[in-house]
This record gives sequence, structure tokens and C-alpha cells, in this order.
Amino acid sequence: MSAIRSCFFAALLIAFPARAQTAADAFERLMAKDYEAARAVAAPLAAAGDADALHIIGYLDERGLGGEKNLASALDHYAKAATAGSADAQFALGDLAYHGDGVKEDKEKARGWYALAAGQGHPRAQVQLGLMEMNGEAGPRATEAAADWFEKAARAGEADGQFFLGAAYLSGEGRAQNYKRAADWLKKAAEQGHPEAAYNLALVYDNGEAKPDAQGADYWMRKAAEAGLTEAMVGFALMLHDGRAKGDELPADWFEKAADAGDPQGQFLYAVALSEGDGREKDIRAALRWVDRALLGADEMGGEFRANAEGLRERLAADIAAAAQ
Repeated sequence: MSAIRSCFFAALLIAFPARAQTAADAFERLMAKDYEAARAVAAPLAAAGDADALHIIGYLDERGLGGEKNLASALDHYAKAATAGSADAQFALGDLAYHGDGVKEDKEKARGWYALAAGQGHPRAQVQLGLMEMNGEAGPRATEAAADWFEKAARAGEADGQFFLGAAYLSGEGRAQNYKRAADWLKKAAEQGHPEAAYNLALVYDNGEAKPDAQGADYWMRKAAEAGLTEAMVGFALMLHDGRAKGDELPADWFEKAADAGDPQGQFLYAVALSEGDGREKDIRAALRWVDRALLGADEMGGEFRANAEGLRERLAADIAAAAQ
């Protein structure tokens, strides 16, 4: 009986041979961070001209995953994949040319590759092409065309596209200014965990430019702060200080976090808290150290900020001198 069963299963194996592996299988291994297995699956497919497999090998070679880092090989595989129509490879070549990562920076070439990928509906390429159009890189500035690309990416669910489309409605660049639409798109991005979108949405709500839905300005400012955005840390601290947000934390807690992260405004406001004993034990020497750090970044903050920081420094230095007498 066992011999009959063995012959039966052998016949099944002949009738139903093992499924041939595809680039999708290689991609699954790539996502699982099993890079050697991803390379093993993709390599023969790439050799046979499979565009997706060529892109995967290029990606692995560019980053040195599952083998030695080899930019020349990565470029070769990307180029073959891009020529075969891979939007991912076209985007990768655009990124390399844009940033000059191991290759000569070439904005015009980057724009060309981004355009090919964007034309195939690649959301990240659409965002990058939109940014190049908005900033006037590799051609005249074209804000409306930029917003069109952002909208394509946004409607595909790309968080960056949603953020930049919201920003276009907010600023009136590329779209007629419309705070309600700005808030709608910023919220979509914020709900995907986009810190800058959450921060700008909080500002729109806080300024009364659009009516909040379920969550208000304080909710989204906290989200952006918790995600590590230093300007949101400062913003949320100010909301706590003014009673516009609730929480167990003190404003000084968030000022300190922003200060530690290198934000000049956070450093200045933390110095103020220390100088006044507001949420921290009063320590004018520590306050002076923080205001000195804030002054190192004052050039990027504007003249009013520098004047306020220098004024605080003078007062602190005078207090320290008086205490020493």
C-alpha cells in the first residue's frame, strides 16, 4: 500500500511541477529583509530581462544588500529595467541624478527620468517632479503644473502629494487659495502620520482659517510634536502655556525637548523658562547657556528673534554679575 501511495504522489509531482518563482516572490523576500534570498530569486529573472527583477537587483546593489555594494552594477540594472519600462527604476535613476549620490548631479536628467516614471503613474516621481516644477529646477518655475502633479500623487494616496497639494491651496501657489481644501488635504496626509502636514493643519485650525472636524489644533500639534518636529514641540508648548491645549506635561517639558533637538526658538524659550522659574527651578546660569546656544542659530530666525535673545542675554549676564557682588 505504501508503495502505491508513493507512486501516486510521485505522479502528482510530475503532473503539478513546482511553481516558477517570479519577481513578486523576490519582492516579498526584499520586504521581509531576507536580502540574500531576494537576490537569489531575482538574479536569474533579471538575466532573462525581467524589468521588475532588474530593478530589484539594482536596488540591492545600490545599497549593498545581500551582497557587496556596487553602484556601477546598480546603474546598469536600473538602466536596463528603465528601458524595459520599469517606473520604479526610472524613479531610482531620477533620484540618483537629482541628489548626485555616487554619480554626477544632473537636475535636467533627473527631471527626465522623473517625468517618465510620473507619466506611468508613479506617485513618488509625481511628487518629485512637482517639487522640481514648483522650485524652477531644470526649467522655468511652473506652479500650476507642480500642483497638478501633486494632485495626481495625492489622489493615489501618497502622503507627500497630499501634503504639498494642501500647501498649494494654503499658499495660493498653483491653486486658488482655499483654506478648506488645504485643511482637507493636509488632514489626509496627517492621518497617514505626516508630521509637517499635522503641524500645518494645526496652524490652519488654530488660526481659525478652517473649522476642525473631530480633532482640533491641539490634537494635531501634539501629533507633530510627538513625531519629532521641533517647531511643533514649540507650538504645542505655547498652546499648553496659553491654555489652548491640555496635558499632563508642562510647557517647559516641550521647550526642553525642542532645545535638546537643536531648535533655536526652543532653546530661547527654554532659557526664558529657566530664567523665570516657570516649570523649572530658576537657574539663570543654565538659562544663559541656553540663550547662547539659541544665538548660534539666530541668523536663520530673523532680526526680531536675535534682538529678543540678545536682550535676554544682557539681562541674564547683568543678574549673574549682580549676584556675584
